[in-house]
Amino acid sequence: MSPWYTRNMPFFFLTFFFPPLALLLLVWRWDKFTTDRGIKLFFTVGMTVFIVFGLLPRGSLPIVLPIIFSLIALKLLLNGIKRKTG
Repeated sequence: MSPWYTRNMPFFFLTFFFPPLALLLLVWRWDKFTTDRGIKLFFTVGMTVFIVFGLLPRGSLPIVLPIIFSLIALKLLLNGIKRKTG
């Protein structure tokens, strides 16, 4: 059974109100999202870009983007380690 946040309406509201959190949740729990991954990823990235470029103060972009990318890179690294160890 899939978690509650993978269903369409909870994920939509999560993405609408907290886009960076939804993006990290989607990347971190990629295997839990069994249906509509591509659409959810597209919508989440679009809302995150809107928040980062449109609503945050001008000086916060160099701080926010490396944090998001480093968390995604950490997840990919952990997946690689997990795959190697079996």
